[in-house]
Amino acid sequence: LGVGLTVFGLQQSSTWGWSNPATAACIIIGVVLLIAFVQLELRTRHPLIEVRIFRDRVFRVQNIVLLLTMSVFIPVFLFASEYGQISLGKSATNASLVLLYFFIGFVVAVQIGGRMLDRAGAYRPVVIGSALACVMFALWAGELTTLSMSKQLWYIVFAGAGIGFIIGPSNTAALNRAPSTAYGEATGITQTTRNFGSSLGLAVLGTLLTSHFESHLRTALQKQGDPHADAVRQARSLAQATGGSSGARTGSIPHFFQLAFAQASETVFYTMSGIMGATFIIALVGLPKRTPPPPAGASEDQLGEEPAAV
Repeated sequence: LGVGLTVFGLQQSSTWGWSNPATAACIIIGVVLLIAFVQLELRTRHPLIEVRIFRDRVFRVQNIVLLLTMSVFIPVFLFASEYGQISLGKSATNASLVLLYFFIGFVVAVQIGGRMLDRAGAYRPVVIGSALACVMFALWAGELTTLSMSKQLWYIVFAGAGIGFIIGPSNTAALNRAPSTAYGEATGITQTTRNFGSSLGLAVLGTLLTSHFESHLRTALQKQGDPHADAVRQARSLAQATGGSSGARTGSIPHFFQLAFAQASETVFYTMSGIMGATFIIALVGLPKRTPPPPAGASEDQLGEEPAAV
């Protein structure tokens, strides 16, 4: 309930507005419920989730890495597809090529990252992947307003590679910190973290896209001579109705509309780059270069021990 209310509040902020008490109420109540749940689990003799496992530095940091990475990984599918249909005027089928290019880099990096994990642990692939994703999302964002797929192609491929380096090694390293008696709980926690990160990313970045799209549309309509009040009304209506609905061809979408959506997408992709930059710093500072797994069947007290960096 806490997770649901928090995400719902963030998601509805674009419709209700940040000044609406309902927006703040959903977010605040959701956070309070999450805190209360953690406190209750810490005091329960047989908790539903053994939250003490977060005392383990590697498990804690890798879950933060997963949350941040998933807040970019899942939303990029939606926003890249919408960009392809609205700004590039492609059909839904052709717009999916953007995702194909992304997955080419992703699949190759998953294989390389897995081998790096086997040789020396998760530190190197996670750090390299987050740095690569940060740079490539920024370069990709810089080309969105050109409305040219050819100028974006390699940035898309390498952005996918950056994400591919992270997810598998990070998830495996987190689970390896759990003793055999708590493996199921650790799996549940990491899956919840990933799902929460995905939902949070869609909510926050979706709100950002809608608000900036509305702003750029309003400016474009006013430049075409629409009165301010009419421009505000039309921009708000179009921005809230556009998401994922366009499969139109280039000729049927006004250029100012395509450009406004590209400008809004640019802001979103620069934000994704910033998220991956934060992931890089957290991984670089928080993860040991080599991470030995805890002994099988470790006790609950051992869940809180810090691993020794080698």
